[in-house]
Amino acid sequence: MKSVIALLCLVALAAAAPRSVQTKYGFPSGRVVGGIDALPGEFPSIVSIQRVILVVTAHVCGGSILSNFWILTAAHCITESPATASFQIWAGAHNTAIAEESRQTINVASSIVHPEYLGGVNPSDIAVMRLASPLTYTDRIQPIVLPVPGSVPTGPATLAGWGSTGGTIPTLPNILQKVTKPLITYAECLAAAGPDSPLGPTNICTGPLTGGVSACSGDSGGPLYSIQGGQQVQIGIVSWGWIPCGTIGFPSVYVGVSNYMDWIADNTN
Repeated sequence: MKSVIALLCLVALAAAAPRSVQTKYGFPSGRVVGGIDALPGEFPSIVSIQRVILVVTAHVCGGSILSNFWILTAAHCITESPATASFQIWAGAHNTAIAEESRQTINVASSIVHPEYLGGVNPSDIAVMRLASPLTYTDRIQPIVLPVPGSVPTGPATLAGWGSTGGTIPTLPNILQKVTKPLITYAECLAAAGPDSPLGPTNICTGPLTGGVSACSGDSGGPLYSIQGGQQVQIGIVSWGWIPCGTIGFPSVYVGVSNYMDWIADNTN
């Protein structure tokens, strides 16, 4: 019964989600569940991916800076947007409601989705975006540190994003949110998600299974960090979870970046 309920509630976590995804999964909108305000410049590798339709922009997903020209994100952030939409990224952003001097806004020229991504909720939910012009690095705009290929992360991890608070009447945050969460083993994650879930061995998961702390709509594509040697290493890409976000007994699920290092290198020069 638990697995049946979970599958009925399963969602890919894209904020301001495209209509087709909203209809299928019933997205809320808002921010990281159980988080607090991040400090300005605390996560210099994170970007807000903005969907552009005509002259209207809206945050749809998070992403992270691989290099001056390349952004790492979730595949469903791209495939679930209307064909008429284009994207731009906001780097160096903290408060999306104001025109910050630290922010650089650059259009996305093209994107590459992993060939094994099958749409919807899928373990290979990873993509890269190529920018139309290069980012200029500053103290608030820096490339992410990537993990050792094939490594298995341990210990606590920190999620950052502008995604949903969940709840009956969620509110969109203007300020970047953060929350530190425990990593759980794949076996623990599979037991919690159930055998019929779309979980795969390239996924990694966070708790707490006690509920109340979770990634949510709008966090999709954003980074999950592990502090290693004083550096923010991106170990995960926010992929999917359950509605309501932060439900007791269910994890948040991420693409395990260490499993896709060759693909990232091959597609971003």
